[in-house]
Amino acid sequence: MATIHIKPLHGADGYLRWKESVLLRLHTVGVAHVLSDEPPADGAQEAKKWARDDALCRGHILAALSDRLLPVYVRHGTGRALWRAVARTYEPDSFYWELKFEELEFHNDDDETLLERVARAEALAVAASSSPVVSDESVAYKVCTKLPDLAKDAVMHGDWKTMDGVWESAQAMERVRNIMQARLVRQEREDMVCHDQQLEQRHVRKKRR
Repeated sequence: MATIHIKPLHGADGYLRWKESVLLRLHTVGVAHVLSDEPPADGAQEAKKWARDDALCRGHILAALSDRLLPVYVRHGTGRALWRAVARTYEPDSFYWELKFEELEFHNDDDETLLERVARAEALAVAASSSPVVSDESVAYKVCTKLPDLAKDAVMHGDWKTMDGVWESAQAMERVRNIMQARLVRQEREDMVCHDQQLEQRHVRKKRR
């Protein structure tokens, strides 16, 4: 079975993609369970299989570390210990994401649709929550604080207290924007055709003279 190519982790940049890629590989080869399950208490055969899976898991994680990081983490003897050690170093906590959310700003000249902005704001709002159970209403409120025009539309025409309501408003606003943009493009084309026709008519009249 071909394994998934993973760019070796070299530092904090790219950790999230690295983490998800490594997890996908571990699940693909069937050894991800050692990261969460406890070793078998009884049975020589089960213990042997666990040891093999754990060694394979640890090896895959080490293979996905850069030459700079390998000596730092190779001392960890199990897949779970190794995985947790890397996470302790690079896994962002809720305070990090809270800061990222506070720094989040959108500008009119950004090459980003409203729906993309909602998705980004929602992701940061959820990550910034320190509670294990994230309130949908609190996320919707935070998203609306970053997108005041969307908040106004949600309050006037929809439900601003849930993310479903916020998304419905955002999708409606995006549809209106797309329709207006399409009309503008069509009008510009019609104006160009009209202009070309006028030039052609002038040219014909000059020839007749």
